[in-house]
Order: sequence, then structure tokens, then C-alpha cells
Amino acid sequence: MPTVEERAFLVREEARRLLDNPDVVLISGYARLPDTVAGRHQYERLGVVLAVERSTGRVVAADTTLITELGREFFRVLVEGLSIYDDLAEMVHRVQTRYAGQSGAALCTALRRCLESGLQLRAAPHRPEGERP
Repeated sequence: MPTVEERAFLVREEARRLLDNPDVVLISGYARLPDTVAGRHQYERLGVVLAVERSTGRVVAADTTLITELGREFFRVLVEGLSIYDDLAEMVHRVQTRYAGQSGAALCTALRRCLESGLQLRAAPHRPEGERP
């Protein structure tokens, strides 16, 4: 198991790799947590963030504000590698059927909102990096 410092280094390296690819965009979605969830006292909302290749819709990295590392890693495994354009239903189905935690409904809602943002990207014209509208 990597130390906190090693994990932080790996996260920074992954972020640099993603930033080097101008085709990768970050999308996010949020949902209210139910009152019965342990993390409710810290966070009122649960967030989902996906790094997506704009051209293919492929999720190259994923994260969520679930409290446990295992929950976050499980979510990553469920969605990374899928396309928000071609595998949208599969992605939602995986989370609905495989994540049975108390935050499940909020996680699915946050994911759907995130995917809605991603689908808007497909319709929007792609501007080269640094170009302003």
C-alpha cells in the first residue's frame, strides 16, 4: 500500500499526464446526500468528476467525493474506460447495480448530471487550446 506522500505524487503525475492531452476535459456533477449517510455532516453533496477524451467520450480518469478510498476506487473501476457517448447506459447501469451503499442514489444522480454536461460537449464546437470564443 503506498504512503500518503507516494499516493499524492502519483495523483500529481496522473494530473500532469491528463493536462498534456488537449483533448481531455473535466466534467462534474453533484447530488444531495441523504440524511442517513455518515458523511452528511461533512458534505451535503456528493460529487462525481470525470476526465474525458472529448473526441471519443472515453473516461480516462474518474473520482468521487465518497468518503472511503475503497468506495472511490470501486467507482473508478466501474466507469473508467467506458465512453460517455457510446456506453452511457452501461455506465449508469453498472453504478446502479454494483454500488449498493447508502449513497447509491446520490452517486447515480451525480453521475447522470455529470454525463449530461459531457453530452453537451459533444454538441459544442471544439476550440483549440488557448482560443477564446
